[in-house]
Amino acid sequence: MSLALVAEPDLRERVRCIRVIASETPLSAIGAATWEELNQTFEGADHVALVFYTPSLPGAPEDAIAQLTKHTARLFLAVDGWEGGQVDGPTPPGVSRVTWPISEETLVLLARAAGAPSIQPRMSFMPVDFLQMICMSGDSHVLVLSEDGADVGVIEVRNGQVWTAFDSLGVGEEAFARLIRPETRARLGPANVATKERTLFKDLQELVLESLRRIDEGSVRASPPPLSPAQLEVALSSPEQLKDRVRLLNAEARRLLMERRYDDAARVLVGLSELDPASNLVRANLEQLRKLGYPR
Repeated sequence: MSLALVAEPDLRERVRCIRVIASETPLSAIGAATWEELNQTFEGADHVALVFYTPSLPGAPEDAIAQLTKHTARLFLAVDGWEGGQVDGPTPPGVSRVTWPISEETLVLLARAAGAPSIQPRMSFMPVDFLQMICMSGDSHVLVLSEDGADVGVIEVRNGQVWTAFDSLGVGEEAFARLIRPETRARLGPANVATKERTLFKDLQELVLESLRRIDEGSVRASPPPLSPAQLEVALSSPEQLKDRVRLLNAEARRLLMERRYDDAARVLVGLSELDPASNLVRANLEQLRKLGYPR
């Protein structure tokens, strides 16, 4: 995966650069708010085409530029981010200087010249970045969290408040902690926000700090299992939408059973059992079909 990496502690500027690069160029884009996040990105990336780096990044070592040039052939030093303006002297090979904040035209020009097309989604956000942006705006959105290309959970924000978190292992604070690890990435879900019951009652900062403490202590599972299509459908559906979907699938299963299309009926019932796990009728019909060897 060819990446453009924006290493900048300011959330708004970091997200602005990511949006421009991801939407206007063939590169994927990702951000880092600290030197630790930056190193984690290098460890997980196949190819970092270019890096925009502001030396005010927290935790940066004295030889930061020398270390960065080992990971990318194109390093752009945002000179306005250097504390005290100490940017005099010769520029190391492979390093160029740009003015911070970087204009959209400059971002697009440099990113288009830097790398090959990416086969991955063009916009990639760390979950906490995305959540901060949404909560600050007071908006309502559903975020789908993924890892290694597989969807692993959902976090809903309602009117700027973190509302609920869901993965295949559970809901609430435990799910939230599993989903905001640095390895996960976030994207916006469907435009219609699901009307789920609230399971998170702390503000974002408290949730994040508590989750990071759990992660550091090793009390959070390393990676939640991927969601099945039915589980993701449940997570992204309102109760009304889910009720309608269950009703339609029940009608389809009955029709297939009457037509003696048992294999097709069993497949529908398997999906239905994930959408409506409390249904005794669904469970009984599925168990009977499995005794007969369906689905095949």
